[in-house]
Amino acid sequence: MHNLRQLPVRWVFIAAIASFAGVPACSGSDDEAQASSGSSGAGAGSASSNGAASSSGAGAGSASSSGAASSSGSGAASSSGSGAASSSGSGGPAPAGCKRGLAYGYHSKADMDVLSPAVSWWYNWTHVPDEGVRPDHYRTLGVEYVPMVWGGGNLDSAAAGRIASEIPEGARFLLGFNEPNFGAQADLSAAEAAALWPHVEAVADARGLALVSPAVNFCGGDCQETDPFKYLHDFFAACSGCRVDYIGIHIYTGCKGEGDNQAQWLINHVETYKSRFDKPLWLTEFACDSAGSLAEQKEFLVDALAYLENEPRIAKYAWFSGRADNVRHASLLGDDGELNELGQAYVSAPQHACGASTE
Repeated sequence: MHNLRQLPVRWVFIAAIASFAGVPACSGSDDEAQASSGSSGAGAGSASSNGAASSSGAGAGSASSSGAASSSGSGAASSSGSGAASSSGSGGPAPAGCKRGLAYGYHSKADMDVLSPAVSWWYNWTHVPDEGVRPDHYRTLGVEYVPMVWGGGNLDSAAAGRIASEIPEGARFLLGFNEPNFGAQADLSAAEAAALWPHVEAVADARGLALVSPAVNFCGGDCQETDPFKYLHDFFAACSGCRVDYIGIHIYTGCKGEGDNQAQWLINHVETYKSRFDKPLWLTEFACDSAGSLAEQKEFLVDALAYLENEPRIAKYAWFSGRADNVRHASLLGDDGELNELGQAYVSAPQHACGASTE
């Protein structure tokens, strides 16, 4: 079994979120963990009874100059994705669909084998795959790796060139800064993120990759901005003329939704993003942060997947996480190469075939 090394979790609380239509009051938390590649983090969860919270990965990122195309929160982009090269390989059955992914940085070959029938992509908060599946075991299974430029540290032209050269063949997308509105994550003001974005574009341009915006979340405590919607609006206002093809978001909510749908609070958050931005959405971290049992987390997961698979504006989604001791009952994996009950539910849940319309 892989050891997920976690730093202590800080629990923080925020208020005044209920003013957003359909969005309940939230609490947030954050922590950091180093990923198996040695340069990035595994996510962290938060604990709130009914709202969205914090998450996510820590790591080193960098990049460089160049820019172009549109950057406002409005605009078009294909939800099926674009970019260079094919990421599927040969030697194993391709995953059933194209949306379902995983936020996790400690894969072994055995882990990837049991997830690959349903998980078509994954990321690990850095720009090179997990050591356990290098150089390209994932590609033989038809699973796509999505690199990330985690933060703004040492982000210059030289770093951009290095990152672009190290991204493996077959990549089609590039994820932007990880929770920059969190002091414990990428820790960038919207204006700082906008000023650095041309460097992220340079990496994407060098490799022909579609770009996902900075991934935001509700934050409490040490924050550049508590409100993810405001952060994105400020980012786009400061980054006119920049290229963004997809909006990246993280959502952690309580397990008890409204009525019979245990994922209704997650749905409310997605609907708010849909109303404020018209690009396709990548939900790159989500889980219930208040599960008292695996059964409760499973009920949330099943209802969430039913919505996400059938929502046309959701281009990709990734559960947090493969193994995590900072979000209760959220791990999909047990021993090496072993799905637990939640993992079996994630792999077996219905999904649309690649290219099938959800409208």
